[in-house]
Amino acid sequence: MVVSIILLSIGAVMSGVFIVSKVINYSLKTIIFKTIASLFFVALGAYLVAIIPDHTLFKVFTLLGLIFGMLGDVFLGFKYITTKTKKLWILLGMFAFLLGHVFYIVALFVEFYIPGNWWYILLPFVTAICMCAIYMVIAKRVGIDFGPKMLPFGLMYLFCLTTMLSTALYMAILQGFSNVTSILFLVGAMCFATSDFMLTGSYFKPGERPKYYGAVYSVFYYLAQFIIAFSIFFL
Repeated sequence: MVVSIILLSIGAVMSGVFIVSKVINYSLKTIIFKTIASLFFVALGAYLVAIIPDHTLFKVFTLLGLIFGMLGDVFLGFKYITTKTKKLWILLGMFAFLLGHVFYIVALFVEFYIPGNWWYILLPFVTAICMCAIYMVIAKRVGIDFGPKMLPFGLMYLFCLTTMLSTALYMAILQGFSNVTSILFLVGAMCFATSDFMLTGSYFKPGERPKYYGAVYSVFYYLAQFIIAFSIFFL
């Protein structure tokens, strides 16, 4: 427990340092802070994977999700440094996060699905499709435009994100909201979705936004990853 608290505390501090640096002046130094902050939620996950017995598949897939989240952070960070290849870095970052969401989805199913409840396999995907449809209608009205080249992958990413969120919700329901790990994973998934919905507005909607806007979605993002990593502790 002590080591977990230390990793959480240092990770929180480094996340704060990154966010302040991002608001003041985004530079190579900011990417370094961001990478260090992300390393700490991976380190927290890896430490808990090592000390918590059993639940191997859940632990491994959750850790893979955290690792690919860190890679996504690094890729997206470079879009501010190399403007000529900005879209490439965004695409690589989204792909890394997409894989991370897939790993999270698998982790949730292998740990919390109760055989025989087949509708709990179907419901997350149906809910995700509905959420995607609602989001695209709202996005069009508020001026968010992925563009013809990014739209197919953007929709794929959106589907994986909403599937991860809805899977976390239905697995928590299946557990009767009595399993701490499933509840924390749901909270983390909600924070992740909040961050990403704000992020798409930042990337794909023309116009300037206040500097604090980026700070807000970054706070939600790091809350998501650290909560998901810490959920392993309660297995």
